[in-house]
Amino acid sequence: MRAVKNITIAMANSVVTIVVSLVALPFYLRYLGMEAYGLIGFSVTLQAVSQALDLGLAPTISREVARSIDADGRQRVATLLHTLGIVYIGVSVLIVIAAVIAAPWIGQRWLTAEHVSTKTIVQAVMLMGVSLACRWPISLYQGALVGAHRLALSSTVNIVVSISAALVALTVLAHVSSTIQAFFIVQAAFNLIQACTLRLLAWKVVGVAGSRFDLAGLRRVWRFSAGMGAITITSLAFTQLDKGLLSKILDLEDFGHYMLAALVVSGLQVVVSPVFNSIYPRFSALAALGKTEELARIYSLGTRMTAAMLFPLAWTLVFHAQDLVLLWTGKPDVAMRAAPIIALLAIGSGLNGIMHFPYALQLARGATGIPLAINLGLLVLLAPLTVTLAMSHGTTGGALSWAIVGLVYVFVGTWLTGKKIMPSAGWRWLAKDVAVPLAISLCPVLLGAWVCKSANLRPMPDIIVASFAAFLGAVACASTDASIRRWVGEYVYRRNRLSAT
Repeated sequence: MRAVKNITIAMANSVVTIVVSLVALPFYLRYLGMEAYGLIGFSVTLQAVSQALDLGLAPTISREVARSIDADGRQRVATLLHTLGIVYIGVSVLIVIAAVIAAPWIGQRWLTAEHVSTKTIVQAVMLMGVSLACRWPISLYQGALVGAHRLALSSTVNIVVSISAALVALTVLAHVSSTIQAFFIVQAAFNLIQACTLRLLAWKVVGVAGSRFDLAGLRRVWRFSAGMGAITITSLAFTQLDKGLLSKILDLEDFGHYMLAALVVSGLQVVVSPVFNSIYPRFSALAALGKTEELARIYSLGTRMTAAMLFPLAWTLVFHAQDLVLLWTGKPDVAMRAAPIIALLAIGSGLNGIMHFPYALQLARGATGIPLAINLGLLVLLAPLTVTLAMSHGTTGGALSWAIVGLVYVFVGTWLTGKKIMPSAGWRWLAKDVAVPLAISLCPVLLGAWVCKSANLRPMPDIIVASFAAFLGAVACASTDASIRRWVGEYVYRRNRLSAT
Protein backbone atom coordinates (compact mmCIF):
# COMPACT_ATOMS: atom_id res chain seq x y z
CA MET A 1 0.00 0.00 0.00
CA ARG A 2 2.71 2.47 1.01
CA ALA A 3 4.81 1.53 -2.04
CA VAL A 4 1.90 2.28 -4.38
CA LYS A 5 1.24 5.57 -2.61
CA ASN A 6 4.91 6.54 -2.76
CA ILE A 7 5.20 5.76 -6.47
CA THR A 8 1.93 7.55 -7.26
CA ILE A 9 2.86 10.76 -5.47
CA ALA A 10 6.44 10.57 -6.71
CA MET A 11 5.16 10.27 -10.27
CA ALA A 12 2.91 13.25 -9.62
CA ASN A 13 6.02 15.09 -8.44
CA SER A 14 7.87 14.19 -11.65
CA VAL A 15 4.88 15.19 -13.77
CA VAL A 16 4.55 18.54 -12.02
CA THR A 17 8.28 19.23 -12.24
CA ILE A 18 8.39 18.48 -15.95
CA VAL A 19 5.13 20.30 -16.71
CA VAL A 20 6.28 23.39 -14.80
CA SER A 21 9.54 23.40 -16.78
CA LEU A 22 7.73 22.92 -20.08
CA VAL A 23 5.15 25.60 -19.37
CA ALA A 24 7.75 28.08 -18.16
CA LEU A 25 10.19 27.61 -21.05
CA PRO A 26 8.32 29.66 -23.70
CA PHE A 27 8.16 32.55 -21.21
CA TYR A 28 11.88 32.21 -20.46
CA LEU A 29 12.58 32.39 -24.19
CA ARG A 30 10.38 35.49 -24.44
CA TYR A 31 11.95 37.37 -21.53
CA LEU A 32 15.54 36.12 -21.77
CA GLY A 33 16.17 34.75 -25.28
CA MET A 34 17.72 31.50 -26.50
CA GLU A 35 21.29 32.39 -25.50
CA ALA A 36 20.27 33.16 -21.92
CA TYR A 37 18.32 29.91 -21.89
CA GLY A 38 21.56 28.27 -22.91
CA LEU A 39 22.98 29.61 -19.63
CA ILE A 40 20.09 28.00 -17.77
CA GLY A 41 20.89 24.77 -19.58
CA PHE A 42 24.53 25.13 -18.58
CA SER A 43 23.49 25.58 -14.95
CA VAL A 44 21.45 22.37 -15.13
CA THR A 45 24.50 20.54 -16.44
CA LEU A 46 26.71 22.12 -13.78
CA GLN A 47 24.23 21.11 -11.09
CA ALA A 48 24.22 17.52 -12.30
CA VAL A 49 28.00 17.33 -12.62
CA SER A 50 28.52 18.78 -9.15
CA GLN A 51 26.72 15.80 -7.66
CA ALA A 52 30.08 14.05 -7.95
CA LEU A 53 31.01 15.95 -4.78
CA ASP A 54 28.36 13.93 -2.97
CA LEU A 55 30.80 10.99 -2.94
CA GLY A 56 27.95 8.50 -2.65
CA LEU A 57 26.77 9.81 0.73
CA ALA A 58 23.12 10.42 -0.22
CA PRO A 59 22.47 6.86 -1.50
CA THR A 60 24.46 5.59 1.49
CA ILE A 61 22.15 7.29 4.00
CA SER A 62 19.16 5.97 2.04
CA ARG A 63 20.49 2.42 2.26
CA GLU A 64 21.36 2.77 5.95
CA VAL A 65 17.91 4.10 6.84
CA ALA A 66 16.22 1.29 4.89
CA ARG A 67 18.30 -1.32 6.75
CA SER A 68 17.82 0.13 10.26
CA ILE A 69 15.20 -2.11 11.88
CA ASP A 70 15.94 -1.75 15.60
CA ALA A 71 16.63 1.03 18.12
CA ASP A 72 20.41 0.70 17.87
CA GLY A 73 20.23 0.90 14.10
CA ARG A 74 18.09 4.03 14.23
CA GLN A 75 20.52 5.67 16.66
CA ARG A 76 23.45 4.96 14.32
CA VAL A 77 21.50 6.37 11.40
CA ALA A 78 20.61 9.54 13.31
CA THR A 79 24.26 10.08 14.25
CA LEU A 80 25.32 9.49 10.64
CA LEU A 81 22.71 11.96 9.36
CA HIS A 82 23.89 14.62 11.82
CA THR A 83 27.51 14.08 10.80
CA LEU A 84 26.76 14.20 7.10
CA GLY A 85 24.68 17.34 7.55
CA ILE A 86 27.74 19.18 8.83
CA VAL A 87 29.85 17.79 5.98
CA TYR A 88 27.32 19.03 3.45
CA ILE A 89 27.37 22.54 4.88
CA GLY A 90 31.14 22.61 4.43
CA VAL A 91 30.82 21.46 0.83
CA SER A 92 28.24 24.20 0.16
CA VAL A 93 30.75 26.84 1.24
CA LEU A 94 33.39 25.32 -1.04
CA ILE A 95 30.95 25.36 -3.98
CA VAL A 96 30.40 29.12 -3.65
CA ILE A 97 34.15 29.77 -3.44
CA ALA A 98 34.84 27.59 -6.48
CA ALA A 99 32.11 29.29 -8.53
CA VAL A 100 33.45 32.77 -7.76
CA ILE A 101 37.01 31.73 -8.72
CA ALA A 102 36.02 29.83 -11.89
CA ALA A 103 33.38 32.26 -13.23
CA PRO A 104 35.75 34.62 -15.10
CA TRP A 105 37.48 31.73 -16.87
CA ILE A 106 34.16 30.09 -17.81
CA GLY A 107 32.77 33.38 -19.12
CA GLN A 108 35.86 34.24 -21.15
CA ARG A 109 37.18 30.85 -22.29
CA TRP A 110 34.42 28.23 -22.20
CA LEU A 111 31.02 29.71 -23.14
CA THR A 112 30.54 31.53 -26.44
CA ALA A 113 27.72 34.04 -26.98
CA GLU A 114 26.87 36.68 -29.56
CA HIS A 115 24.26 38.79 -27.76
CA VAL A 116 25.05 38.15 -24.07
CA SER A 117 28.04 40.05 -22.65
CA THR A 118 30.95 38.33 -20.94
CA LYS A 119 30.21 40.31 -17.77
CA THR A 120 26.66 38.96 -17.68
CA ILE A 121 27.90 35.40 -18.18
CA VAL A 122 30.43 35.77 -15.36
CA GLN A 123 27.80 37.14 -12.97
CA ALA A 124 25.38 34.38 -13.97
CA VAL A 125 27.97 31.66 -13.27
CA MET A 126 28.65 33.12 -9.83
CA LEU A 127 24.94 33.08 -9.05
CA MET A 128 24.75 29.51 -10.35
CA GLY A 129 27.26 28.62 -7.65
CA VAL A 130 25.19 30.30 -4.93
CA SER A 131 22.04 28.56 -6.16
CA LEU A 132 23.82 25.22 -6.26
CA ALA A 133 25.23 25.69 -2.75
CA CYS A 134 21.73 26.39 -1.41
CA ARG A 135 20.44 23.27 -3.13
CA TRP A 136 23.33 21.04 -2.16
CA PRO A 137 21.94 19.48 1.09
CA ILE A 138 18.65 18.53 -0.58
CA SER A 139 19.96 15.19 -1.86
CA LEU A 140 21.06 14.14 1.64
CA TYR A 141 17.70 14.72 3.30
CA GLN A 142 15.79 13.33 0.33
CA GLY A 143 17.95 10.21 0.62
CA ALA A 144 16.98 9.84 4.28
CA LEU A 145 13.27 10.21 3.48
CA VAL A 146 13.49 7.74 0.59
CA GLY A 147 15.20 5.18 2.83
CA ALA A 148 12.41 5.61 5.38
CA HIS A 149 9.82 4.98 2.62
CA ARG A 150 8.63 8.60 2.92
CA LEU A 151 9.04 9.38 -0.75
CA ALA A 152 5.55 10.89 -0.79
CA LEU A 153 6.61 13.45 1.81
CA SER A 154 9.68 14.68 -0.06
CA SER A 155 7.74 14.64 -3.35
CA THR A 156 5.04 16.88 -1.91
CA VAL A 157 7.64 19.43 -0.80
CA ASN A 158 9.23 19.36 -4.24
CA ILE A 159 5.87 19.92 -5.95
CA VAL A 160 5.10 22.99 -3.84
CA VAL A 161 8.60 24.46 -4.27
CA SER A 162 8.72 23.80 -8.03
CA ILE A 163 5.42 25.57 -8.68
CA SER A 164 6.21 28.46 -6.34
CA ALA A 165 9.71 29.00 -7.75
CA ALA A 166 8.45 29.09 -11.35
CA LEU A 167 5.62 31.50 -10.55
CA VAL A 168 7.90 33.87 -8.64
CA ALA A 169 10.62 33.68 -11.32
CA LEU A 170 8.17 34.51 -14.10
CA THR A 171 6.69 37.36 -12.06
CA VAL A 172 10.14 38.82 -11.41
CA LEU A 173 11.17 38.49 -15.06
CA ALA A 174 7.92 40.07 -16.27
CA HIS A 175 7.60 42.94 -13.80
CA VAL A 176 10.89 43.52 -11.97
CA SER A 177 13.97 42.56 -14.01
CA SER A 178 14.17 40.57 -17.25
CA THR A 179 17.72 39.41 -16.61
CA ILE A 180 19.36 36.04 -16.16
CA GLN A 181 20.83 37.29 -12.87
CA ALA A 182 17.33 37.81 -11.45
CA PHE A 183 16.36 34.30 -12.49
CA PHE A 184 19.25 32.70 -10.59
CA ILE A 185 18.62 34.80 -7.48
CA VAL A 186 15.06 33.48 -7.32
CA GLN A 187 16.28 29.92 -7.84
CA ALA A 188 18.81 30.25 -5.02
CA ALA A 189 16.15 31.50 -2.59
CA PHE A 190 13.78 28.62 -3.28
CA ASN A 191 16.57 26.04 -3.20
CA LEU A 192 17.42 27.24 0.30
CA ILE A 193 13.77 27.02 1.37
CA GLN A 194 13.49 23.46 0.04
CA ALA A 195 16.72 22.35 1.74
CA CYS A 196 15.63 23.71 5.13
CA THR A 197 12.17 22.15 4.84
CA LEU A 198 13.50 18.70 3.92
CA ARG A 199 16.02 18.88 6.76
CA LEU A 200 13.21 19.41 9.27
CA LEU A 201 11.16 16.56 7.82
CA ALA A 202 14.12 14.16 7.69
CA TRP A 203 14.93 14.77 11.34
CA LYS A 204 11.29 14.29 12.28
CA VAL A 205 11.29 10.88 10.60
CA VAL A 206 14.82 9.71 11.41
CA GLY A 207 15.97 11.84 14.30
CA VAL A 208 16.81 10.29 17.65
CA ALA A 209 17.70 12.21 20.80
CA GLY A 210 21.41 12.36 21.51
CA SER A 211 22.68 12.27 17.93
CA ARG A 212 26.07 13.93 17.53
CA PHE A 213 28.93 14.50 15.13
CA ASP A 214 30.84 11.22 14.95
CA LEU A 215 33.40 10.26 12.31
CA ALA A 216 33.13 6.63 13.40
CA GLY A 217 29.80 6.42 11.56
CA LEU A 218 31.52 7.53 8.36
CA ARG A 219 34.25 4.95 8.82
CA ARG A 220 31.60 2.25 9.21
CA VAL A 221 30.03 2.96 5.83
CA TRP A 222 33.07 4.24 3.96
CA ARG A 223 33.47 1.17 1.72
CA PHE A 224 29.94 1.35 0.34
CA SER A 225 30.06 5.14 0.25
CA ALA A 226 33.40 5.15 -1.59
CA GLY A 227 32.02 2.72 -4.14
CA MET A 228 28.88 4.83 -4.51
CA GLY A 229 31.00 7.95 -4.81
CA ALA A 230 32.96 6.45 -7.68
CA ILE A 231 29.72 5.27 -9.29
CA THR A 232 28.18 8.71 -8.85
CA ILE A 233 31.14 10.42 -10.48
CA THR A 234 31.21 8.05 -13.44
CA SER A 235 27.41 8.03 -13.77
CA LEU A 236 27.34 11.81 -13.89
CA ALA A 237 30.16 11.84 -16.37
CA PHE A 238 28.24 9.31 -18.45
CA THR A 239 24.92 11.19 -18.38
CA GLN A 240 26.33 14.71 -18.60
CA LEU A 241 29.44 14.31 -20.76
CA ASP A 242 27.57 15.02 -23.98
CA LYS A 243 26.23 18.29 -22.57
CA GLY A 244 29.58 19.35 -21.14
CA LEU A 245 31.40 18.70 -24.40
CA LEU A 246 28.69 20.31 -26.52
CA SER A 247 28.69 23.45 -24.36
CA LYS A 248 32.27 23.92 -25.58
CA ILE A 249 31.88 22.71 -29.17
CA LEU A 250 28.63 24.57 -29.92
CA ASP A 251 27.71 28.22 -29.47
CA LEU A 252 25.13 29.10 -26.82
CA GLU A 253 22.26 29.23 -29.32
CA ASP A 254 22.86 25.70 -30.64
CA PHE A 255 23.51 24.48 -27.13
CA GLY A 256 20.21 26.05 -26.09
CA HIS A 257 18.41 23.95 -28.73
CA TYR A 258 20.15 20.82 -27.44
CA MET A 259 19.16 21.59 -23.84
CA LEU A 260 15.61 22.32 -24.95
CA ALA A 261 15.51 18.84 -26.50
CA ALA A 262 17.02 17.37 -23.33
CA LEU A 263 14.27 19.08 -21.29
CA VAL A 264 11.58 17.46 -23.44
CA VAL A 265 13.17 14.02 -23.09
CA SER A 266 13.55 14.51 -19.34
CA GLY A 267 9.79 13.93 -19.24
CA LEU A 268 10.66 10.23 -19.25
CA GLN A 269 11.89 10.74 -15.68
CA VAL A 270 8.22 10.96 -14.74
CA VAL A 271 8.36 7.17 -14.82
CA VAL A 272 11.98 6.35 -14.04
CA SER A 273 12.86 8.43 -10.97
CA PRO A 274 9.85 7.54 -8.77
CA VAL A 275 10.18 3.85 -9.59
CA PHE A 276 13.90 3.78 -8.77
CA ASN A 277 13.40 5.69 -5.51
CA SER A 278 10.77 3.13 -4.51
CA ILE A 279 12.45 -0.11 -5.60
CA TYR A 280 15.96 0.67 -4.36
CA PRO A 281 15.13 0.63 -0.62
CA ARG A 282 12.81 -2.35 -1.22
CA PHE A 283 15.56 -4.28 -3.01
CA SER A 284 17.99 -3.35 -0.21
CA ALA A 285 15.66 -4.65 2.50
CA LEU A 286 14.95 -7.94 0.66
CA ALA A 287 18.65 -8.46 -0.06
CA ALA A 288 19.49 -7.89 3.62
CA LEU A 289 16.85 -10.48 4.65
CA GLY A 290 18.04 -13.00 2.04
CA LYS A 291 14.63 -13.22 0.32
CA THR A 292 16.03 -13.97 -3.12
CA GLU A 293 12.85 -15.43 -4.64
CA GLU A 294 10.75 -12.44 -3.58
CA LEU A 295 13.46 -10.13 -4.90
CA ALA A 296 13.48 -11.88 -8.27
CA ARG A 297 9.68 -11.73 -8.51
CA ILE A 298 9.51 -8.00 -7.76
CA TYR A 299 12.45 -7.36 -10.10
CA SER A 300 10.67 -9.01 -13.04
CA LEU A 301 7.21 -7.62 -12.33
CA GLY A 302 8.50 -4.12 -11.66
CA THR A 303 10.44 -4.09 -14.92
CA ARG A 304 7.40 -5.04 -16.99
CA MET A 305 5.17 -2.51 -15.25
CA THR A 306 7.75 0.23 -15.76
CA ALA A 307 8.31 -0.75 -19.39
CA ALA A 308 4.56 -0.53 -20.01
CA MET A 309 4.68 3.13 -19.01
CA LEU A 310 8.15 4.13 -20.20
CA PHE A 311 8.38 2.71 -23.72
CA PRO A 312 5.13 4.17 -25.14
CA LEU A 313 6.25 7.62 -24.00
CA ALA A 314 9.69 7.18 -25.54
CA TRP A 315 8.24 6.00 -28.87
CA THR A 316 5.88 8.97 -28.89
CA LEU A 317 8.79 11.39 -28.56
CA VAL A 318 10.60 9.60 -31.39
CA PHE A 319 7.74 9.97 -33.89
CA HIS A 320 6.02 13.20 -32.81
CA ALA A 321 8.81 15.47 -31.55
CA GLN A 322 8.43 18.23 -34.15
CA ASP A 323 4.69 18.77 -33.68
CA LEU A 324 5.12 18.60 -29.91
CA VAL A 325 7.76 21.36 -29.86
CA LEU A 326 5.82 23.45 -32.39
CA LEU A 327 2.67 23.23 -30.27
CA TRP A 328 4.70 24.02 -27.17
CA THR A 329 6.82 26.96 -28.33
CA GLY A 330 4.98 28.20 -31.41
CA LYS A 331 8.35 28.50 -33.18
CA PRO A 332 8.64 26.37 -36.38
CA ASP A 333 12.41 26.87 -36.66
CA VAL A 334 12.97 25.71 -33.08
CA ALA A 335 10.71 22.69 -33.63
CA MET A 336 12.50 21.68 -36.82
CA ARG A 337 15.96 21.92 -35.24
CA ALA A 338 15.00 20.19 -31.99
CA ALA A 339 12.97 17.26 -33.43
CA PRO A 340 15.84 14.98 -34.57
CA ILE A 341 17.72 15.67 -31.33
CA ILE A 342 14.67 14.71 -29.27
CA ALA A 343 14.13 11.48 -31.23
CA LEU A 344 17.68 10.27 -30.67
CA LEU A 345 17.83 11.36 -27.04
CA ALA A 346 14.52 9.59 -26.38
CA ILE A 347 15.90 6.30 -27.68
CA GLY A 348 18.99 6.54 -25.50
CA SER A 349 17.08 7.71 -22.43
CA GLY A 350 14.39 5.04 -22.77
CA LEU A 351 17.04 2.33 -22.81
CA ASN A 352 18.94 3.97 -19.98
CA GLY A 353 15.74 4.26 -17.94
CA ILE A 354 14.91 0.55 -17.96
CA MET A 355 18.49 -0.19 -16.85
CA HIS A 356 17.71 1.42 -13.49
CA PHE A 357 16.46 -2.01 -12.41
CA PRO A 358 19.84 -3.78 -12.83
CA TYR A 359 21.49 -0.74 -11.27
CA ALA A 360 19.22 -0.85 -8.19
CA LEU A 361 19.82 -4.60 -7.83
CA GLN A 362 23.58 -4.16 -8.01
CA LEU A 363 23.52 -1.49 -5.30
CA ALA A 364 21.14 -3.50 -3.10
CA ARG A 365 23.58 -6.41 -3.16
CA GLY A 366 26.47 -4.05 -2.37
CA ALA A 367 28.20 -4.87 -5.67
CA THR A 368 29.34 -1.32 -6.41
CA GLY A 369 32.22 -2.55 -8.56
CA ILE A 370 29.88 -3.67 -11.36
CA PRO A 371 28.18 -0.31 -12.14
CA LEU A 372 31.55 1.40 -11.69
CA ALA A 373 33.17 -0.86 -14.29
CA ILE A 374 30.21 -0.39 -16.66
CA ASN A 375 30.31 3.39 -16.35
CA LEU A 376 34.05 3.55 -16.97
CA GLY A 377 33.70 1.40 -20.06
CA LEU A 378 30.83 3.50 -21.41
CA LEU A 379 32.78 6.70 -20.81
CA VAL A 380 35.67 5.37 -22.87
CA LEU A 381 33.18 4.89 -25.72
CA LEU A 382 31.08 8.02 -25.21
CA ALA A 383 33.76 10.73 -25.08
CA PRO A 384 35.40 10.23 -28.49
CA LEU A 385 32.07 9.26 -30.08
CA THR A 386 30.42 12.50 -28.91
CA VAL A 387 33.27 14.70 -30.07
CA THR A 388 33.55 12.98 -33.44
CA LEU A 389 29.84 13.02 -34.22
CA ALA A 390 29.27 16.52 -32.84
CA MET A 391 32.12 17.96 -34.93
CA SER A 392 30.66 16.42 -38.08
CA HIS A 393 26.89 16.59 -37.40
CA GLY A 394 26.48 19.22 -34.67
CA THR A 395 23.67 18.76 -32.15
CA THR A 396 22.26 15.72 -33.96
CA GLY A 397 25.63 14.00 -33.74
CA GLY A 398 25.77 14.57 -30.00
CA ALA A 399 22.33 13.03 -29.59
CA LEU A 400 23.25 10.07 -31.81
CA SER A 401 26.21 9.24 -29.57
CA TRP A 402 23.84 9.06 -26.58
CA ALA A 403 21.53 6.63 -28.41
CA ILE A 404 24.40 4.36 -29.46
CA VAL A 405 25.89 4.20 -25.98
CA GLY A 406 22.44 3.54 -24.48
CA LEU A 407 22.11 0.45 -26.68
CA VAL A 408 25.55 -0.79 -25.65
CA TYR A 409 24.66 -0.25 -21.98
CA VAL A 410 21.58 -2.50 -22.24
CA PHE A 411 23.54 -5.49 -23.48
CA VAL A 412 26.63 -5.07 -21.31
CA GLY A 413 24.68 -4.23 -18.14
CA THR A 414 22.28 -7.15 -18.58
CA TRP A 415 25.09 -9.62 -19.18
CA LEU A 416 27.07 -8.58 -16.10
CA THR A 417 24.02 -8.45 -13.82
CA GLY A 418 22.92 -11.94 -14.83
CA LYS A 419 26.41 -13.35 -14.47
CA LYS A 420 27.46 -11.69 -11.21
CA ILE A 421 24.29 -10.85 -9.27
CA MET A 422 21.21 -12.91 -10.13
CA PRO A 423 20.83 -15.35 -13.06
CA SER A 424 17.17 -14.42 -13.63
CA ALA A 425 18.28 -10.81 -14.22
CA GLY A 426 20.30 -11.78 -17.30
CA TRP A 427 19.34 -12.53 -20.89
CA ARG A 428 15.97 -14.03 -19.94
CA TRP A 429 15.06 -10.75 -18.25
CA LEU A 430 16.09 -8.77 -21.32
CA ALA A 431 14.12 -11.00 -23.69
CA LYS A 432 10.97 -11.42 -21.60
CA ASP A 433 10.68 -8.33 -19.43
CA VAL A 434 12.21 -5.71 -21.74
CA ALA A 435 12.06 -6.77 -25.39
CA VAL A 436 8.44 -7.97 -25.28
CA PRO A 437 6.91 -4.72 -23.91
CA LEU A 438 9.27 -2.74 -26.17
CA ALA A 439 7.81 -4.46 -29.25
CA ILE A 440 4.21 -4.47 -28.04
CA SER A 441 4.25 -0.75 -27.22
CA LEU A 442 5.73 0.12 -30.62
CA CYS A 443 2.79 -1.23 -32.63
CA PRO A 444 0.05 1.24 -31.50
CA VAL A 445 2.48 4.17 -31.62
CA LEU A 446 3.54 3.29 -35.16
CA LEU A 447 -0.10 3.06 -36.20
CA GLY A 448 -0.80 6.45 -34.65
CA ALA A 449 2.19 8.00 -36.43
CA TRP A 450 0.99 6.57 -39.76
CA VAL A 451 -2.51 8.02 -39.21
CA CYS A 452 -1.08 11.46 -38.38
CA LYS A 453 1.20 11.49 -41.39
CA SER A 454 -1.45 10.20 -43.79
CA ALA A 455 -4.02 12.74 -42.63
CA ASN A 456 -1.41 15.54 -42.49
CA LEU A 457 -2.73 16.61 -39.11
CA ARG A 458 -1.96 19.94 -37.49
CA PRO A 459 0.06 19.91 -34.23
CA MET A 460 -2.84 19.79 -31.76
CA PRO A 461 -4.76 16.86 -33.30
CA ASP A 462 -1.42 15.16 -34.01
CA ILE A 463 -0.52 15.20 -30.31
CA ILE A 464 -4.02 14.06 -29.33
CA VAL A 465 -3.74 11.03 -31.64
CA ALA A 466 -0.19 10.38 -30.43
CA SER A 467 -1.29 10.49 -26.77
CA PHE A 468 -4.12 8.06 -27.43
CA ALA A 469 -1.75 5.71 -29.27
CA ALA A 470 0.70 5.82 -26.35
CA PHE A 471 -2.13 5.03 -23.95
CA LEU A 472 -3.10 2.05 -26.11
CA GLY A 473 0.52 0.92 -26.07
CA ALA A 474 0.59 0.98 -22.27
CA VAL A 475 -2.73 -0.86 -22.04
CA ALA A 476 -1.54 -3.47 -24.54
CA CYS A 477 1.62 -4.13 -22.51
CA ALA A 478 -0.31 -4.45 -19.26
CA SER A 479 -3.24 -6.48 -20.56
CA THR A 480 -1.06 -9.07 -22.30
CA ASP A 481 0.97 -9.70 -19.11
CA ALA A 482 -0.62 -12.22 -16.74
CA SER A 483 1.54 -11.14 -13.78
CA ILE A 484 0.49 -7.50 -14.11
CA ARG A 485 -3.18 -8.48 -14.41
CA ARG A 486 -2.84 -10.63 -11.30
CA TRP A 487 -1.10 -7.85 -9.36
CA VAL A 488 -3.77 -5.31 -10.31
CA GLY A 489 -6.51 -7.73 -9.29
CA GLU A 490 -4.90 -8.38 -5.91
CA TYR A 491 -4.39 -4.68 -5.31
CA VAL A 492 -8.01 -3.83 -6.15
CA TYR A 493 -9.19 -6.70 -3.93
CA ARG A 494 -7.16 -5.43 -0.97
CA ARG A 495 -8.45 -1.91 -1.45
CA ASN A 496 -12.04 -3.14 -1.55
CA ARG A 497 -11.55 -5.14 1.65
CA LEU A 498 -10.05 -2.14 3.43
CA SER A 499 -12.92 0.05 2.24
CA ALA A 500 -15.45 -2.51 3.48
CA THR A 501 -13.90 -2.60 6.94
